[in-house]
Amino acid sequence: MMAHSEQTKPFIPFKFPEAAALGVPDQYGNKQGQKIPKETIYQQANPTHAVKQLFVNQVDHITWRYKLSADTLNVAASEDVHEIQVFDIHLKADCDALDRQVLETLDKAIPSNIFFRIINANERQPKLQCAMAYKRVNKRDTDVMVVQDYFSSEWATLPVVKSVTEATQKLPVVLNMAGFYTELLRSLLPVPARSGERIDEQLSRISELSALHGKLTQLQDKQRKEKQFNRKVEMNRQINQLKQQIRSLQDI
Repeated sequence: MMAHSEQTKPFIPFKFPEAAALGVPDQYGNKQGQKIPKETIYQQANPTHAVKQLFVNQVDHITWRYKLSADTLNVAASEDVHEIQVFDIHLKADCDALDRQVLETLDKAIPSNIFFRIINANERQPKLQCAMAYKRVNKRDTDVMVVQDYFSSEWATLPVVKSVTEATQKLPVVLNMAGFYTELLRSLLPVPARSGERIDEQLSRISELSALHGKLTQLQDKQRKEKQFNRKVEMNRQINQLKQQIRSLQDI
């Protein structure tokens, strides 16, 4: 499962610069990206038969749309983040959601960071969901990327599926590629960053919050089934403690 953003206002996708667009220009001069054959992904990632079946059942096609770099974004380079790829994943007609294992396979096949745009054109109005993993270089083996949690936006309604850049927001103002990666990931996180908080600290806080929410749900279910009054009172005390811990971690 991917963690979803719990934003109070609707998610607005980013508009990426044309300088970073890939593919051959169409009659209007717009580049529509490069299609990536599924076989190419299989060769790079060597997925199991079950994962291949997910690609077959869920993915219509994958397009590599943008290559975001220091040059195309006009920002300083970063040692940890050289490039960020933007992949559009078009879902099949009978599929409404993408399995996380599909994203993991793509992240395994591609060594750089990937910002995914998942497009569902099954309804009257096409929808877009953005997703990204916290992906970092392995400290022991710098040629290997470590993929951690995935985060995703809510589904945003698109006017036209062919025009993902409509109804978009400008990119965040940053100094370098690492800062840009952080802001892209933060746009999908369920809890806003605190002042001066590093991305790893924010992710650690989100992980702790997730664990506490799980404990709270478990305890509340247990309390509802409990018959003894004294046990119910004790559980209520523990529930209030957990709620307080959650509140303190959510405070900005």
